[in-house]
Amino acid sequence: MDSAFMAGGVVMIHDQRWWRFVMVGGLCFTVNLLVLYLATDVWGWHYLLSMLLSIAIANTLGWFLNRVWTFVSTSTEWFAEYLRYLSVNLSSFVLSLLSMAALVSGLGIHYLAASAINAVALTMFNYLAHRGWSFAERR
Repeated sequence: MDSAFMAGGVVMIHDQRWWRFVMVGGLCFTVNLLVLYLATDVWGWHYLLSMLLSIAIANTLGWFLNRVWTFVSTSTEWFAEYLRYLSVNLSSFVLSLLSMAALVSGLGIHYLAASAINAVALTMFNYLAHRGWSFAERR
């Protein structure tokens, strides 16, 4: 069965692509945290500026891996696909920045923990949007 649905507040996925998406997301999350850490603690950048860089790098890696492995896109219009992918992630990016500011500056949560909270909260939205729009087969 190829579906994603919520039942009693529990997300149930019956799709191999979900697990691949989660693995790609885990790798991108690790890359994101590494770049975020380096830029903030090693290079001395403000955590929000560091977040901009880390998201840009992780998103490009995620598009490539999801294109070739998770959703196995064969579209020759890869640039349009990439733009769709980025537009989905842009909505997550805006939510992520807003919640980073609220969690870190407002609630005093460490920036790395705040980034982890964002990643978990936005995973399902991103999967459904990428499956249904970014990498959907065009007719």
